[in-house]
Amino acid sequence: MKVALYARVSTEKQADKDLSIPDQLRQMREYCQKHSYEVYNEYIEGRTATEDRRPVFQEMIAEAMQKNPPFNMVLTLTTSRFFRNATQARIYKHNLSRRGIKVIAIHQEVSDDP
Repeated sequence: MKVALYARVSTEKQADKDLSIPDQLRQMREYCQKHSYEVYNEYIEGRTATEDRRPVFQEMIAEAMQKNPPFNMVLTLTTSRFFRNATQARIYKHNLSRRGIKVIAIHQEVSDDP
């Protein structure tokens, strides 16, 4: 399984505390190693997740929407790292699912099945 890691902070306070990018990446890499997943790429963002106008997020989504997506899973630390707006999160998860890509938050694993 090839995995895209998505790490995000929206404030300097988050960057300095328990949600720092290095800490998010460390936890996600450990998760991948534990499950024998291959890390395809690490997408690192420094913007709020209340909207989808995040350049790195959009780059990751564009790659996922290719004819032959280069990864099968988007891994993030918590669901709030992926998206804060539940409706938009469901739309993106649905669109990714149609491409065969799962979205997993390692600290809030919830099935993305309908």
